Amino acid sequence: MTRITSAVILTLLLSLAACTCSRDKKPDFRDVRWGMSKEEVKERETGELMREGNEALTYRIGGELSAAQSEGTVEVEVNVGDKEGAPVSRPRVTIEFETVEPEYDVVYAFKDGKLGMAVLHLRDTADDPVEYIELLREKSAAISNETGVPAAGVAEYGESEPKQDPYSAPGEICEGKYALRHTWPTVNKRTDITIELDQKKFSPVPDCNLSVFYESVEYPVDPALSDELREML
Repeated sequence: MTRITSAVILTLLLSLAACTCSRDKKPDFRDVRWGMSKEEVKERETGELMREGNEALTYRIGGELSAAQSEGTVEVEVNVGDKEGAPVSRPRVTIEFETVEPEYDVVYAFKDGKLGMAVLHLRDTADDPVEYIELLREKSAAISNETGVPAAGVAEYGESEPKQDPYSAPGEICEGKYALRHTWPTVNKRTDITIELDQKKFSPVPDCNLSVFYESVEYPVDPALSDELREML
């Protein structure tokens, strides 16, 4: 996964909350609300449906080229004989470039036919573990900006020695020595949000895993299903 600009990440996160719902029915995740049926979710989700089970729907989003522009000034060396001449203005240029949006799995989980949990799971692999830390921070900032709620950070070390700066050793996170979690408990009295950065499960080489969990307060799924999704993703 190449370095992704903050603008692209913020745009993707805001698109997750983009909706066609009326103002009095703001979505809880993407274009859906807690308590919806599978058919209602399928009507609103625009990603590619990859798998459908009794209690879950799995979609895939992202992974597409996205055009972007950057505008700025350029230093130009000008040979002038008259130092008293008119000042030379710096020309402004616009640079166009392409970047690949991250690819995610989106999992919707249900209980008794009602939506109660959603997971955004990063599928891409970073070339440098530092990129996972940057993505974690950028996603956290975007969620805090969207919800108006600051994140609470937690580091889980297990048997490893705690670090003074938990963001300083992403390679050790990919090796499974510790994990990071950012939480937003009970946003709008409807949703608990958690980002987890830990070791990627079932990877043949050390790698990191990044997932965002959205859980309904009113329609919680079975704890066993919630634990299974956290273990798998």
